[in-house]
Amino acid sequence: MASLLYVLQHSTEEPDRAATGLFAAAAAARAGHDVALWLSGEGVRLGVDGVVETLREPLPETALASWDALIAADGQAYLDRASYERRQYADDAVRTGAQVVGAERLAELLAEGRAAVTL
Repeated sequence: MASLLYVLQHSTEEPDRAATGLFAAAAAARAGHDVALWLSGEGVRLGVDGVVETLREPLPETALASWDALIAADGQAYLDRASYERRQYADDAVRTGAQVVGAERLAELLAEGRAAVTL
């Protein structure tokens, strides 16, 4: 089993990249790998209620189904606090399964030996 960190920095402005990243992360989690998402920049929007539902890219499943599968497989989703606060989201805007954390969490994830995948 691999320990993976998917770094997603895009959302609706690059829907293909965002949806593909979620799909790949969910597939890895389904395969039994330990998967975490780091959402930063525009990617932080994926961890806000209502955004994943808007991605309609032609993949075998919707971006929402990928998100739900990742969380159901015990995947973690971390929203970069600086990116989140820069967009002035309310505290209750975080989607189920995600948490807002500081950059030190990214360092911890990498120190754990996770292989980083950037999409």
